[in-house]
Amino acid sequence: MKREIAVGFFVLGTMLMMFFYQNELLLFGLMAAGTTVALALDKWKNLKYFFIAMVVGGICENIAVFLGAWDYANANYLFTPLWLPIGWGLSVVLLEELFAGNSSVSFSKTSVVLAFGGTLCVGFSYPDELGILLSFMLITVILFALNFYKRQEFIIGFCAAFFGTAMEFVCISTGAWTYSFAWFGTPLWLPLCWFNAFLIMRRVIRFGEMPPAIPKAI
Repeated sequence: MKREIAVGFFVLGTMLMMFFYQNELLLFGLMAAGTTVALALDKWKNLKYFFIAMVVGGICENIAVFLGAWDYANANYLFTPLWLPIGWGLSVVLLEELFAGNSSVSFSKTSVVLAFGGTLCVGFSYPDELGILLSFMLITVILFALNFYKRQEFIIGFCAAFFGTAMEFVCISTGAWTYSFAWFGTPLWLPLCWFNAFLIMRRVIRFGEMPPAIPKAI
């Protein structure tokens, strides 16, 4: 997918959430239709990635909302709106198309543990905004030091953090969802949350794939 098209779908999804969040079923239909078009444009090559991100991201979000970390303005069937898992799946696919390029990673069981561990950390500690921020800073440094994150992924994570935080900022401003504890409406730890969430999800969605081949020295 061309980058300008991926940006267009990301902006479109943000606008749909901003203007239609009060009608859960309508937004679910619009998000589903937009996602179908986005996946079809790439001849469904990202369908598996979308599905895994939708399931894992949706479960993590429902856990966090159940624990009280944030709340959606209109969720009538689950802890989160029905459209939320679709938004998660599409966001991961679009960010991968936008920023990942040739930076390949492989599935890791650790990534699944980190995904749910980070969710529980926020869910149980959300009143301590600075504590979560410092925890995310520490875990980010450790994961780079252990080479779990590759050095070339820093820019990828930074871009995902910028896009994700910007999307959330405008949606929070329109009332689509609110965080239970945030000094400025948007939590201080949110950019690092997006940074880590995307780099972790890059590994989660590659479940069942063979690790990338390492070129042999000549």
